[in-house]
Amino acid sequence: MSNPAVVHSKLSFSARKRWKNCPDSVLLSAGFADKTSPYAAEGTAAHSVAEFYVRQAFGLPGALPGDPLDIPITEGLNLKGRTPEAWNEDMRRHGRAYVEFIRGLIPAGSAAHVTIEQRVAIPSIHPQLFGTADCLVWLPELRRLVVVDYKYGFEDVAVGDAENTNEQLAAYAVAGAETFRLEPAEFCVAVFQPRRVIGLAGQSEMFTSDWLPAERHKLRREVAAVDAATGQNPNAGDWCRYCRAKPICPRTHNAAAAALAVYTGERSLHSMTDDEVVQLWAARSAFKGFWEDVEERIELLAQAGHARLQVTTSDGRRKWKDDAQVTLTLLAMGRTDLLEPKALSTVFDKLPAFARDELIARGSPTRSIKLVDPGTPSQIAKLFKKYSNIVDAQVKGE
Repeated sequence: MSNPAVVHSKLSFSARKRWKNCPDSVLLSAGFADKTSPYAAEGTAAHSVAEFYVRQAFGLPGALPGDPLDIPITEGLNLKGRTPEAWNEDMRRHGRAYVEFIRGLIPAGSAAHVTIEQRVAIPSIHPQLFGTADCLVWLPELRRLVVVDYKYGFEDVAVGDAENTNEQLAAYAVAGAETFRLEPAEFCVAVFQPRRVIGLAGQSEMFTSDWLPAERHKLRREVAAVDAATGQNPNAGDWCRYCRAKPICPRTHNAAAAALAVYTGERSLHSMTDDEVVQLWAARSAFKGFWEDVEERIELLAQAGHARLQVTTSDGRRKWKDDAQVTLTLLAMGRTDLLEPKALSTVFDKLPAFARDELIARGSPTRSIKLVDPGTPSQIAKLFKKYSNIVDAQVKGE
């Protein structure tokens, strides 16, 4: 979880969803360095704290007593009103909860072999298929392999089912069985998200041994598509968000050309056909990522004092120094009308089961829209080529 010297594969398990859906992204990303951010650093810190407690709980090599030391705050990280001490304590609390989640996946009285930060690979399919698993548990009596992934972000991560298993977890499970030469009768894949906004922090699913050959077949097919990719046919989707190839991806630039055409009045969104709008929408994640890169570069230019950029500052908004102290003060004042419960995701696990039905209701069902036929980049290119040339000329004329 915390080893900065880890070598990443072009077929990394964490990026499998991307290269599975867009094989060309592997070739297009070659030579681009991984980007970091304060929130990525926060995730790394949280993983190191969780690793500390797992080593301690299961007596693994490197285990230390007590609690981990405070971790310095990365510059640029928004603590959302918390003090550095509270931020560190949150990570410790979540790390301890992670340990209890792992323990809950081990039946009482069962012998268990627990390993963390374990590099696993699938060389029988491809030499670049390897990754580092957060936690693997082997239950020899049950012949059950348990794969657990610790996610510290707020984005909801599903474990999936036997037909559509979470891509990263599935790869770890296949690799774990091959690396340790196991013949599992059962697989358990699990995700622990201590800051998950809706639902329980921990999720898990069980599969029988029939799942393994089917998943290996999927991996072979996906890797073959990557090996055959030419870089000329990228596929846009929500997997574009963390793709390093955004600066040169034709899908991203076609979306940018369309936006510029609308901005300059050469193209109206209302004049686009339904199919054109759908094709543009398919590139939304790539374009969003592209725009984030633009904003990052603008920030650097502003810091350097670019003549056309003016930076102004204002006082930050007021915030509580210590939420717990505020609560105690309001209670002492008798102002319970000013108190509100914590976020449901924070309180849910602390509520007794009998009280949950009385206190918790569900909102309206959510809807999501997915693209059935993504089309091809050439279709988008043809749609906007005639407009991008006009826009180029107008922009240069300014």
